[in-house]
Amino acid sequence: MESSPLTARQALLREVDAALGEGAAGEQLVELIIRSGWQPRPTPDPNSEYLEGVLENGRRVPIEIRHGRLSRAS
Repeated sequence: MESSPLTARQALLREVDAALGEGAAGEQLVELIIRSGWQPRPTPDPNSEYLEGVLENGRRVPIEIRHGRLSRAS
């Protein structure tokens, strides 16, 4: 089931509001917008795999699978 642009916009607005409430930085907001599908990633992420999905209505959509990164505490 595909959501309408208005519904998707409202969902994105809620996510951005929540992120701002948590003190998100600009980079985190950009990642949120890319992850939501509103803006494609300008360069492929080397830590991701890219697949092609097909929605019920036959529309083909890109799928980005991001692999977690391990970091060490200093």
